[in-house]
Amino acid sequence: MFLEMTYESSYLNQIPIGAQLGHLQYTLTEEKLRLFREAVGYPEAAFPNIAAREFLEVLSRKYGAPDAVGQRHTDYYLRPPILGRRLQVTGWVRDKLVQRGNHLLEVDTFAVDEIGTEIIRSEHTFRFGAGRGAVRQGRRPARTRQAAAEDYLPSVTKRVTEEVIEGFEAATRSIVTGKSDSPGSPSPVNVHTGAELASAMGLAAAVAPTELSLAYLHELLDRNFGIDFRQGGRLSVNFLRPVYAGDFLTAKGLVLQKETVEDRVKWRLLVWLENQRGEQAAAGEAQVTVPSPLT
Repeated sequence: MFLEMTYESSYLNQIPIGAQLGHLQYTLTEEKLRLFREAVGYPEAAFPNIAAREFLEVLSRKYGAPDAVGQRHTDYYLRPPILGRRLQVTGWVRDKLVQRGNHLLEVDTFAVDEIGTEIIRSEHTFRFGAGRGAVRQGRRPARTRQAAAEDYLPSVTKRVTEEVIEGFEAATRSIVTGKSDSPGSPSPVNVHTGAELASAMGLAAAVAPTELSLAYLHELLDRNFGIDFRQGGRLSVNFLRPVYAGDFLTAKGLVLQKETVEDRVKWRLLVWLENQRGEQAAAGEAQVTVPSPLT
């Protein structure tokens, strides 16, 4: 019987479970950190690893860039990178799955600096296949339980413009390559920076990278928990629908559980990004211990 070789099957067939991925190295400079902070609109942002897309870089360097979308991303924040130190990133393939007609690739990565300090551990799920264009609904926090006003974190609102998206893409290139875009130089055209290309692919406008959504949720938690989140926090996010240029996004958080164990308070939170139409663009959970055992 003839079996059609699809793109996703041909790409995934070359990658064995447990395979080591490529290596990424870059040095964090003041200029790279400045570009990242400007791109996400948060002057205290500490993890340019988010924009560097380290999980995608180490996969692409060995097997080529996948024609897939990010479905889920989990970060364990261990210690913000230190200026002037070289970061080293690698990882491996954790699993390959088929769910509801989609081929899934699960990748784990970790970043350390040049003296072996752990910076961040990440788990990422890429989605291939027929369901790539589907919009999935996230949980509605108001229906999770009857919440009081004090159970909600102070929210953070951002406007995603074409300039914001282009700035994020430029910061990404600078962090990874060490080269900033020259004034007036054209940006590489993709669905993030090219409205016409995005339109040709059936999208309403240029689409923001999922890592930008992740950075906004990271800011929400960083503003509320500070160093205790940056050193020991966990953030797991499902990406539910595209974020378009022109959208307003509000990062929100709801306390699900607050448990005191000896002299520490363990927080579990529902977090999500909501656009101006009341739709969830991303949703997930976060965990923070105050004070963090790592501080």
